[in-house]
Amino acid sequence: MQATERISFSDDWLTIMFGVALLLLTLLKAVNSKALMCYVKAFFTKGFIEEKVEERSRFFTSFNLIMFVFSVLVFSLFIVVSIPFFTKQVLVDFTFFCQVFLGMFLYASLFKLLEFSLCNLFQFQHQLGYFLLAKLGYLYNSALILFPFLILTTYGLENNYVLFGVFVALFLLSLVLIVVNNKNLIVKKLFYFILYLCALEIAPLLILYKITTTEY
Repeated sequence: MQATERISFSDDWLTIMFGVALLLLTLLKAVNSKALMCYVKAFFTKGFIEEKVEERSRFFTSFNLIMFVFSVLVFSLFIVVSIPFFTKQVLVDFTFFCQVFLGMFLYASLFKLLEFSLCNLFQFQHQLGYFLLAKLGYLYNSALILFPFLILTTYGLENNYVLFGVFVALFLLSLVLIVVNNKNLIVKKLFYFILYLCALEIAPLLILYKITTTEY
């Protein structure tokens, strides 16, 4: 069996970022350990998203804000760790990581703000409440599951493709669960679903594409 080359990161900043992520997990456990465990098992806990919808929990809580930052940090680390497997032309250093993290944080924050504003403007929070919370819940769940594989891939595992397999599996599982659990919305509330897709999924991507392709 041929060994797979493992890319080694010698920079201390990467270890520090993993430490920051662990610190955020510690804070999450201290703030609300029960909610943290629920998000860890969100894929496999039936009725978890329904409970969140019924609770009508606010996004701007200490737990949600920390979880949001943790998720952005994990997916930023995933991008940074993954890039050298595909190209050697990008210098992966702390400056590059800061650019990735800042870009993802601003995009995710603006997207969430736009999502919240338009939902209130058009008053379809009730119709899309489950769908929106399912997306957010499975995003948090994916970040929590992906994090230990990031550490193992960076410092231990010789097979680099394990991380990508886990990421693809998490993405497909969340997609299937969202579609299956929201089939009634898609069929019965097709107007709201199409409105959501156009306003909150497609439009931001078109705006981002326009901004990044504009010549100055």
